[in-house]
Amino acid sequence: MTMKPVLMLTHVTARDAGQIAVIVAALGHPVEVLRLNKGAPLPENIEDYAGFVSFGGPASANDEHIDYIRAELDWMPRVIARGVPLLGVCLGAQLVARSLGAGVAPHAEGLYEFGYYPVTPLGDGGDLRMDGTLEVCHRHGEGFELPAGARHLATRESFPNQAFRYGATSYAVQFHPEVNDEVIAAWLDRDPPPEDLARRGAQGADEQFRHHADHQQAMHGWLENFLSHWLAQGR
Repeated sequence: MTMKPVLMLTHVTARDAGQIAVIVAALGHPVEVLRLNKGAPLPENIEDYAGFVSFGGPASANDEHIDYIRAELDWMPRVIARGVPLLGVCLGAQLVARSLGAGVAPHAEGLYEFGYYPVTPLGDGGDLRMDGTLEVCHRHGEGFELPAGARHLATRESFPNQAFRYGATSYAVQFHPEVNDEVIAAWLDRDPPPEDLARRGAQGADEQFRHHADHQQAMHGWLENFLSHWLAQGR
C-alpha cells in the first residue's frame, strides 16, 4: 500500500527540510515541500497527509502581520484537532506553542543560541525517544512557554523549554535536528558571514563546523528513531 506523503512547511528555502526529508523518504513516505514564504497555500485536506513538519526561519511567531505566519497560526489547530502528526522545529515549534495559546518571547538577558548545545530529556525520555543528554544544533533568540496541557519533554539551562508533546500526535522542538552538511554549509559558508554569529551566546563558524562533525551522527540517529515513532502515532 502506498504511504501518504509528509508535507514540509518551509519559511526560507526548500533546503530547510534537511535531514528530516531524507529520513522521512527512507521510511517510505513521499516528501512534499511547501514554501510558505513564497505564497504557497496551506492544504485544506489535512487527512491527505501522514504528517506535517513546520521548520525555522528569521520571522517571529509573533509576526502576525506576515501573511504566512498568521495563516499557519490559524491552520495548526485544525491539524492538532484531527490528530494528524504535526512537528514544529524552532520557529515551527514556537508556532505550535502559540497556536495552543502559549507565549513566545526573546531570552530575558538577550541570549542567542547558534551552534551545538546539549539538551536533556525529562522523565525516562520515552516520548522523545532520547536516552540521555544530546548535543544538537540550535539557531534562535526566542523561546516558547509550555501550552496548557502539554507534556514537557526536554530542557537546557538557558532555554528550559526545549521540547513538548501535546496530545498524542503534536510535538515541538526548539532545536534544529534537521541540520545536515548541506544546511550548515548554507548557513555558514557565506560572504559576508551571517549577522547572528555576532550575537551573545553564538558559537563561531569554525567551532560550529567542528561540533557538527562530532555530533551530527548521534543527532541524526536519534532523529530517525524519533520520526519513526512520531509518524506511527497517526496510524
